Amino acid sequence: MSPVTRCGLARFRPVGPGSRVALVAPASPFSREDFDAGLRELERLEFVPVYDDRVFDRQAIVAGPAVVRAAALREYWDRPDIAAILAVRGGYGSVETLPLLAADPIRCSRAAFIGYSDVTSIHTYLTCHVGVASVHGPMVEARLAAGRAG
Repeated sequence: MSPVTRCGLARFRPVGPGSRVALVAPASPFSREDFDAGLRELERLEFVPVYDDRVFDRQAIVAGPAVVRAAALREYWDRPDIAAILAVRGGYGSVETLPLLAADPIRCSRAAFIGYSDVTSIHTYLTCHVGVASVHGPMVEARLAAGRAG
C-alpha cells in the first residue's frame, strides 16, 4: 500500500490565525529573550504557541540530547491539535534527530514543519524519505523575535 493510500494526500493542512503551532529546538540553543520576543510575535499574528520545557534543554552546543529533541518532534507530529511545528533556531544539531524519526507517523500527521538554516536536514528528510512538503520559513529566534521588521 502506498503512503498516499494509507494517510490520504501527503500534504500539510492549512495554517492560519487560531492554529496551534508547536515550538521545538531541533538544533542549537537560543536566548530566552529571543524566544519570548518570538512568542509575542506569534501571538500578535494570532497563532497559539505550544511548547514544553524540553525546548529550553542545553547540552554543549545543541539544544539538549538528540533523543529529547527527536522525542519532541515525534510527539508534536503525533498530536492532532498541532497544525504546524516551528523550529526556534537553526545552528548545529538537527541532523542528529533524523535516525530517531519514523516516516509513517509524520506522513499521517499533516502538520507543517517550518524553519531554515540547519533544519534544512529535516526538510530534506521530509521531502526525500517521508514524501511530504515543508516550509523553508522564519523561525522564532532572529526573524519572529524581530517583530514586524523580521
